[in-house]
Amino acid sequence: MESGKAQLSVINAWKEQKITKVTNKTEKKLLEISSWEKKQTTKIESQLANTQRKMDSKKKEKAEKLRRNKAAVHAKAQEKKARVQTRRAQEILDAEDEAATFQATGQIPNKSSCSCF
Repeated sequence: MESGKAQLSVINAWKEQKITKVTNKTEKKLLEISSWEKKQTTKIESQLANTQRKMDSKKKEKAEKLRRNKAAVHAKAQEKKARVQTRRAQEILDAEDEAATFQATGQIPNKSSCSCF
C-alpha cells in the first residue's frame, strides 16, 4: 500500500503542477489579450478623435464659406437696389424736365409717351 500512496502522491503532484502550468499559461495569454485590446482601443479612439477634429474643422470652414456667400449675395442685392433707386431718381428727373418743357411750350404729351390717358 505504501507504494500505492507514494504513486498517488506523485500523480497528485504531477496533476497540480500541470494545472498550475496551464493556469499560469492561460493567465499570461489573457493578460496579453487585454493588453492588445487596450492598445487597439487607444489607437482607434485616437483615430476617432482626429477624425472628429477634422470634421469639426471642415464644418467650420463650410459654415464660414456659406457666411461669406451670404454676405456677397447681400452686397450684390444692395448694389442692384442702389442701381434701381438711381434709375428711378433719374427717370423722375427726366419726367419732371419733360413736364417743364411741355409746360413751357404749351404742348400736351402724346398718348404713346404716357399710359395715364
